[in-house]
Amino acid sequence: MSVAVALARLTAAADDGSLADLARDCRAELVTVFGSALRDAVLARDIDVAVSLPHGSRTLLALHGALADLTGSDAVDVLVLDGAGPTARFAGLVGAQPLYEARPGLFATTQMAAALEFYETAWLRDLDLRRMAGL
Repeated sequence: MSVAVALARLTAAADDGSLADLARDCRAELVTVFGSALRDAVLARDIDVAVSLPHGSRTLLALHGALADLTGSDAVDVLVLDGAGPTARFAGLVGAQPLYEARPGLFATTQMAAALEFYETAWLRDLDLRRMAGL
């Protein structure tokens, strides 16, 4: 199945509430789609989905499988936002399309926190690059 069709199925599931049911079953608090599938679903090779799961949750594999079933595609990559680095969190939230949030405003506050962390730690990433370059 093409990524464009799989993405359409995912967004339809968000619209009809079936993604919310899946997210609640897997204890996901936030689900977004981001990356190349949003920019150009025809050329994209996969669908990047970011999720927030409670600490100690053991539902990631079940969630991944359910997303594959829901989209009809195994080209679903899942980023767990909790514990991810600033760059990954920024990618999964800033410019992303929210599909599910357990409570109103969760996406917005999580997105703002990710952007702030990303910008505040930019100097550390720059320092790492200079050190790797031997400067």
